[in-house]
Amino acid sequence: MSALRSPGGTGRWRRSRAALALAAVTAFAVACSSSANNPGTAAGGDGASMTIVTPDTGITWTLDDGFGGFEPGKNVQATLLRKPFVDSPQGRGVQQQDVYNYGPYLASSYEVSPDGLTYTFHLSNAISASGNEITSDDVLWSYERKFGTPGSLAAGIMAPSLTDPAQQIKKIDDKTFTITIPQAGLGTTFLALLSDLCGQIYDSTELKKHVTPDDPYAVKWSAQNPNYGFGPYKVTDYKPGQSVTMTARDDFVLGPPKVKTINIRIVPDPGTRANAVKNGDADLAENVTPADSATLSQDPNLIAPQVSNPNTYIMMPLVTNKAPFDNTLVRQAMAYATPYQQIIDNVYRGLAQRKGPGFLLDDAPGYSNAGFPDYTYDPAKAKALLAQAGFPNGVGFTLAVSAAEPDVREAAIQIQTQAKAAGFDITIDEMPASEFAQQRTNHTSQAFILRDYAITLTPPYELLVYTAPNGANNFADWYYKPFQDALAYGNTLPDALSDQAGQAWNAAEKMYLDEAPIVFIGQVQPNVLVSSRITGYAWTSDNWIDYFNFGTVSP
Repeated sequence: MSALRSPGGTGRWRRSRAALALAAVTAFAVACSSSANNPGTAAGGDGASMTIVTPDTGITWTLDDGFGGFEPGKNVQATLLRKPFVDSPQGRGVQQQDVYNYGPYLASSYEVSPDGLTYTFHLSNAISASGNEITSDDVLWSYERKFGTPGSLAAGIMAPSLTDPAQQIKKIDDKTFTITIPQAGLGTTFLALLSDLCGQIYDSTELKKHVTPDDPYAVKWSAQNPNYGFGPYKVTDYKPGQSVTMTARDDFVLGPPKVKTINIRIVPDPGTRANAVKNGDADLAENVTPADSATLSQDPNLIAPQVSNPNTYIMMPLVTNKAPFDNTLVRQAMAYATPYQQIIDNVYRGLAQRKGPGFLLDDAPGYSNAGFPDYTYDPAKAKALLAQAGFPNGVGFTLAVSAAEPDVREAAIQIQTQAKAAGFDITIDEMPASEFAQQRTNHTSQAFILRDYAITLTPPYELLVYTAPNGANNFADWYYKPFQDALAYGNTLPDALSDQAGQAWNAAEKMYLDEAPIVFIGQVQPNVLVSSRITGYAWTSDNWIDYFNFGTVSP
């Protein structure tokens, strides 16, 4: 494979360490060719099944296994609470979550003590895929596993609401338990977390059958045997790196799913994924390029979903544990060397927006952006900051990018080209998704660019998600005590969504932006393409699709 260069420039591109899985693409294309002119046949035209094509993001069934593609796991698992769906302004059947309300799910109800510290939960009669009814013991053991498994993301995500499950979670009876949080002001974020990945509860009766001295929580076993959840689907066929078949559970606590079979097919090439939906060979394609979405969404039979305030950002963490980004001035210079609007226009084709330099969603109650730095593309200002930092002749660094995100790769090229005028000489290092995930956790790159999002959309969580000290998600390995103090102060306030709290979050976010450990480029719309035969596609704060929300697929 010849080396790629940025358009019109002389920038360098390191050869990818993973060749495109051409054989897999060809096999999918051949398999679908017979139905290319018969929409609905291969895609589930019987009205009871649907096909999803996706890149290989490395399926991870629970957060205890580490970081990976959690979407299939989301649909075999279930959470204690659930965020409701409302219609998107786009219409056409597209929905989005109401991210500040939390309703019953595995917990049928809950009450809060007068001091706002103790939450009493009452469990439903949910049955797991293994046939066991949910109990308080499942809740206690699930959190023991989440916090006790090396590599689990739960401890970093749940803090400071939940830091010691053994002390904070108490069983009252088989269907009742309490969780006590340290401060009443953490309550909103705590409820949101119970509606997201950390709220998933596992069937401890089933998992305990498979524990060993070396695997005390059956994590290794469950990585290959995912049917221990209380979610709407069970896995009936799983070929890592190739496919997953999921079958609806008639005994699901919210009722039988309308789509009875979900066929997930791994297709590495984004153009092939998009064309599969266009040709009727699939119902939904994930990780579609913005160019394909913008073009194909003109087809009345296809939908590129759009929501009012997407929480996916394209962002560029600047790793502060090594040069040159151990220098605040260099980080600020990079913030001025980034061609924001050019990326939004040229890469995202109208399917992204930039409301400012910050990260907090501006529709949160109490939000304020007062005093933020005005990061716009300004190469002259960037060069002046580099000179002030001791780099009058510019500076070079390597920018890592995942091969699974073609739009991010295009954005990296735009940055590489335009930042040269500001004094930055950038080498782009493209790598497989699994390797990229590892480097982002281990802070081994000088900088990297990705699409990512805060799963839980309360301001204190959004501010903490990429800054938790020693957290696996602290992409830039950044610690700044005044920022942490400002965040801690906000959490002492009784209502995280009040105007008073909004001022506290504003002060913390301003420090975050001034220090520039991460350059937030813009908010990206869902990168999926959906057949108009599909009803019930809904944007969720975790950006993974809720299969239970799908209606019957039209032939």
